[in-house]
Amino acid sequence: MAAAASVIFVPSPKTSPYQDAAYVAALAGVLARNRYELGGMPLVASAMGHISRIETAVRDNNCLPSLQKAASRLANQAALVLYDAGKLGVADRAEALSLELATRAGAHNAQARAYDGLSRISLYRGDPSRAAAYAQRGLKLPDVTNGQRAALNMRLGRSLALIPGQRMASRSALDQARAVGGLSPFEEAALVGDVGIGFGQLRVYREAGALLSEAAESIGQWSPLFQAQYLGRQIQTALRASDPAFAADRMMELARALPLVASARVNTRATEILRMSTHWSRVPEICQAREHLQAVMPADSHDAR
Repeated sequence: MAAAASVIFVPSPKTSPYQDAAYVAALAGVLARNRYELGGMPLVASAMGHISRIETAVRDNNCLPSLQKAASRLANQAALVLYDAGKLGVADRAEALSLELATRAGAHNAQARAYDGLSRISLYRGDPSRAAAYAQRGLKLPDVTNGQRAALNMRLGRSLALIPGQRMASRSALDQARAVGGLSPFEEAALVGDVGIGFGQLRVYREAGALLSEAAESIGQWSPLFQAQYLGRQIQTALRASDPAFAADRMMELARALPLVASARVNTRATEILRMSTHWSRVPEICQAREHLQAVMPADSHDAR
């Protein structure tokens, strides 16, 4: 927040503040924090406006690499907002813009971040082969941070988990992601949750549940959005493992978390949980948990796919 405030008072000779790399980088940070806090749906108009303005700002082929790199970061964050809001087509185009700008700037880590985003969006769109290919391209880049390398291995593992015959390769990639050190506490918490999702896709339910529980408990201090997502995944894992009592307990927690964020992905997850839990609707705990979750579901909730 201090960085965002400081750039407001720095004079710039540029025609538009979007031609100022420091200003654009600060915008990316603000957009990321708002997404973590609120979810993507309230930020769609802002994200679309940022994309339009950075496209204008970097139209000049002579613009500095520093601006291209900052604009790549802002396009990446805009793409993640749109992805969380369920606007996957435009999210994919925004992430492609992020990759283009990062490539023009020669910024390897920014390219890796864009490949991470493209992999994430492709996987959610139901194309694990494409998602795996993007992750593999990112992993071939040199000079990538530990956090980004861990994330790309995680993306690869989760993608391979959905491709027949790739179970061992998926587990190997997920294990490699967990083996990367030097992550920030936030990166570590998010990685634990995302690897847990991968283990759930591999039907290693006990380990998946433990990792998702750890992530949901730790990441709330940074992101109500991520906490709601990991709670939802934990519930689905418990239902698939035929543990309705544990699922009911976490459904009550999700019902309290749901009104705190506005996310098409979280709404979709809650809808899927209600559908999955119908099988146990005669179990008193599940019946009560379903009532609590239904009571807080947005009236216009829809499938983000």
